[in-house]
Order: sequence, then structure tokens, then C-alpha cells
Amino acid sequence: MEAKLRSYRESSLSELMSVFGAWVPFSRLERKAKKANSRSRDYSLAVTFWAFLWQVMTPRTPCREVVRKVQSFCSELKLKIPGSSNVAYCKARGRLDVKDVDAVKAAVLERLLSRVREDQRWLGHDVKVVDGTGIKLADTPGNQAEWPQPGEQREGCGFPVMQVVACFCLASGAVIDWVETALKRHECRVFREMLHMFNKGDVVLGDRGFCSFANLSMLAGKGVDAVMRAHQMRKLDYREGEALGEYDRLVTWVRPTAPGAGWTREQWNALPKQLTLRIVRIKVEIKGFRVHQYDLVTSLTDAAIYTKDDLAELYFRRWAVELYFRQIKTTMGMEKLRCKTPKMVRKELRMHLIAYNLIRGLMQEAAHQQDVRLDRISFKAAVDTLRQFSSALNATKAKPRVQQKVIDDMLTIIAEEKVPERKYRSEPRAVKERPKPFPRLTSHRSTYVVPKSRKGKGKPKKKNADKAA
Repeated sequence: MEAKLRSYRESSLSELMSVFGAWVPFSRLERKAKKANSRSRDYSLAVTFWAFLWQVMTPRTPCREVVRKVQSFCSELKLKIPGSSNVAYCKARGRLDVKDVDAVKAAVLERLLSRVREDQRWLGHDVKVVDGTGIKLADTPGNQAEWPQPGEQREGCGFPVMQVVACFCLASGAVIDWVETALKRHECRVFREMLHMFNKGDVVLGDRGFCSFANLSMLAGKGVDAVMRAHQMRKLDYREGEALGEYDRLVTWVRPTAPGAGWTREQWNALPKQLTLRIVRIKVEIKGFRVHQYDLVTSLTDAAIYTKDDLAELYFRRWAVELYFRQIKTTMGMEKLRCKTPKMVRKELRMHLIAYNLIRGLMQEAAHQQDVRLDRISFKAAVDTLRQFSSALNATKAKPRVQQKVIDDMLTIIAEEKVPERKYRSEPRAVKERPKPFPRLTSHRSTYVVPKSRKGKGKPKKKNADKAA
């Protein structure tokens, strides 16, 4: 019974532990010596972590269903079944220490990045791509105070929106770190808080929203290079500077006199007075499509090593970050976080990104085992395969060799599900299915008046009522 109880406290969701147990440092999930998580509880620290992880990996799963999952596990081990209320589980999630969650996040990330192969790097560099997105939150006073809703939405008719500016590893697709902030802060200003995510020799890939003298200066100070699209407000003259080729020149940018927004005069004067950069114009000419041209700014000034075609190919890989956000938000259901307080919202965000990195690690393992390109493996198929194989993994937990064969078969199936290469495909973001014709809230729900055209909806018409009588 004690052995069963120990197994229960280690993981209430043993199928996830079978796959990801080696990725998670169990020392951070053990019972603490004092204060929070020091008592022996049904929802111990380890149980709560794995239950929370399973919940975010199964979109739109209520807390009550997680409790049923734990109850079924206890029934299987012939242990005392916890109560059916979800209050204990919700309180246990509140006791999760953010430092412990961050330690798990760091361990998962370290393992994932250590398995990036040399042939996945770009010309010997680790490429890190940055971008931002918005996430809707539950409409509570606490969330509204921390992350106010967009200004164009009326009071009581919108939702708080958290802006997340994240940094991804282009080779593995892993999310390295992020900064959460209010929607009103521009991504370019948030970039100053992301410098700790870059190491000497890295290449930062970003869109024109991040391209500024200040950001390029800060990266250069750390020995980090950048490839970004030129900001639309900066006028580039290809007649200036030193020619490296057609529409390929070395230019000098001079530090603006006035400090940028959010900078003090002392901080601004600490930046270099000028930067030597390279500007490149690339054209996209595809039969049947309009010709597009883009101006890139980079600190990779050696045209012999970093050719114009290399830079063009790298910049167009920047679109991968949009796919990463789609996988996290749409596939994993993070478009709207459901926790009611800012403290719990931050924990929920961390758990979603840990789950995303674990799935990425599973895809990476499948790619290495079957020798296929990682970017050809379907993220959605990997999530679905893990979800359907969980029962088989749980059924074979007492037979390590059989369970390992099940895991190998799962990795083979994940690698076989390849995303078709749809080169030059263009499909507009539009849906065919019409939404339900409910009216939109134009005031707070307590004062909203239903339009006359909707008041009779669902009631039998008078003629039909007379016939029925």
C-alpha cells in the first residue's frame, strides 16, 4: 500500500510521466520541508503539476474532469478516492510555486536545445526568432486591471488582452522565453527586456516592428547579429555607402539626437554613436503572383559568407513563428486563458508553454529516430497521437519493455504524419461556415436590452399555435 501511495504521489497521470518523466526534474516536485506544499495531501506538488499539465494538453478540459481523472487513478490502485469537488485541486494549483514551474521550464528547454543538430543551424549560427501575439483572458476585475481590454471596446463588452512577446529557437521550434505585458506597449519597447534570451554568436530574426537603432545597438553590444526587415518609416538610399552587389550595400546609421521613448538621456548616450550595417533588397517573383520586394537590415556584413540569397532564405523562414503561435493558441487551445486572477493566469501561461516544448521534444525525438526533417512533422498529429496512445502507455506501465515498444511505435507514427510541402500556395484566411446569428453586446450585460427583432425568436407562431390547439 505504501508503494502504491508513493506511486500515486509521484504522478496521478502516469501515461504522461512515461513519456516525459525524463524531461522533468522531480527534485522540484517533492514535498517541501516547511510552509506551502509541506503537508501530506491528496493533491501533492507532483500530482498537481502532472494534473495541470494534462489539463492544458487537453483543450477546454474543466477542473472537474481533472478531479475525475485523479479519482479513476486512485480507484485503479485501490486507494482512498478524493472528494468529487474541484475546490481542493484549484487550491493545489494556487499553491504551485512559480519558481518550481520555471525550474521545470528551464530543464525541459535545456534538454530540447541540447539535441539540436549541427545541420539544423543556419551557417553555424543559432537563429532565434521574435514576435508578439495577443491572448484573451477571463473578464475579471483583477485581469482587467493588469491587462486592460482594447480601448475601442466598450466597458463590459470586451475581454482583457495580454500581449506576449516570445523568442523561439528556429531549429527546434522551442519557445525559449517570453515577456507578458499590456497590449498598449509596443513590441519594440518590450524588446529591451528580452536581451537575456540571446547569447554571443546568435542571429536574431524579426519583422520590421523590432528594427530600430536602439535594438540593433543593444544586440551588437552582446555580440549578437540580427536580420530584420527595415522599418517602414526609415528611408533607405541604395546610392549611399559601399556597394557589395546589386541592391546590397554597407551603410552607416547615426544615433538619433533625441532619446527614444522609454529611454533616459544617460541611457541613450551610452549607445554607440553610429553602426555599420548592411541593407539588402530582395525581390519575390513567382509566376501567377504579384512581384514583392523587401528591404532587409542586418549586421552580417560579410557578403562572401552571408550571400544575398542566404539572407533572403533566412528571412522567409521567419514565417515559422506565426505557425508556432498558431500551434500554441489554436491547436493547444491557448487563444483564451480561463484563470480568474493575474497570479493564476501567469501559471497557466507557463504550463501551456511547458506542454508545447514537451510536444516539440517528442517531435524532435521522432525526427531523429526516423531521420526526417523536423519542420515536415505535423504538430497537430503529434498531439493527437500522444493523446490516443496514453491509454496504451498506462496499460503497460508495469511492463517496461512492452511500454518502450509502444513508445517507439508512437514515435514512428508521429514521424510518418508529414505536412505536405505546399510551395507558393495562397489561401485567404476565411471560413465558410456561418456563426450563430446572436446579436453583439453593445453595453454591459446588466443594462443590455434585447432588440425587438430577437424577442420572438424560438416561440411558435400564432397560426401554428392555433392549429395545435
